[in-house]
Amino acid sequence: MEIRQLQYFLRLCKELHFSEAAYKLGISQPTLSQQIRVLEDEVGVPLFDRIGKKTVKTEAGELLEHYASQVIQQLENAKNAISDLTHLHTGHLRVAVLPSDLDYRLTPILISFHKEFPHTKVQVIPSIDIYNEVLDNKVDIGVGLGIHSDHRLHRIPFYTETHSLYVNTEHDLADKDIIVSEDLAKVPLVMFPKGFVGRDLVDRWCEDQGILIHPLMETGSATSLFQLVKEGIGATIQPSQLIESFGSLGIRAIPIKHAPTRHLEMFYRVDKYVSPAAKAFIQKMETFFKN
Repeated sequence: MEIRQLQYFLRLCKELHFSEAAYKLGISQPTLSQQIRVLEDEVGVPLFDRIGKKTVKTEAGELLEHYASQVIQQLENAKNAISDLTHLHTGHLRVAVLPSDLDYRLTPILISFHKEFPHTKVQVIPSIDIYNEVLDNKVDIGVGLGIHSDHRLHRIPFYTETHSLYVNTEHDLADKDIIVSEDLAKVPLVMFPKGFVGRDLVDRWCEDQGILIHPLMETGSATSLFQLVKEGIGATIQPSQLIESFGSLGIRAIPIKHAPTRHLEMFYRVDKYVSPAAKAFIQKMETFFKN
């Protein structure tokens, strides 16, 4: 059983379509079919059922997929560990984060990280599906809202923050010391679109409070939202600490009574090799957000 055959097998498990899997692998369909037959001959049982144009995994296929994934992951871990040993402070770190707001606060961390690991390529990837990005091994670390317990992931809670109402300093509510939920139902708002993690959190909170919000405008950019607030188009409900990034725009953050609260975590696959660079990034995140 060869590593290449397992890689072919896993791709077919994902696509469940010989032509598509062969295309993704960069090989011909007959080559893929032959390699799968060789693998099936070696294990002694069919790994896929071919029903017309439909391909489905057999019970044996499901079992082999589980163990083959571990083999490929461990091989990748070994390669990365050896690379770290022979090429200190090099490599590639991929981090998925909530779009539009967390990335503003990552800049000081990235600067500090680069000074320590100047030859490590870093990709900060905004995502609204961080959980699956990590599970699918598309990124090394996820940074987002706390997730439910999953034995496949190691979780590191690192920060809890409330939300505030952001208004222009000339807004009718700008002199208030605190806002109650009933007030928010009457305030023209600009918000992230539905489907964004931050918007969904606020919507769930509003439902718990027995109120509805109907934003005048929706945009996926925090910069755009705060520009709209600055121009008096509407107010917005965002994490309280963002005032540090946008306070110079003539905007005030007003605390909300029993405010929406989010719990932030970092998480990564338990079976994944954690490089010195990844460990350093995690430590810098914890230190930065505790200060």
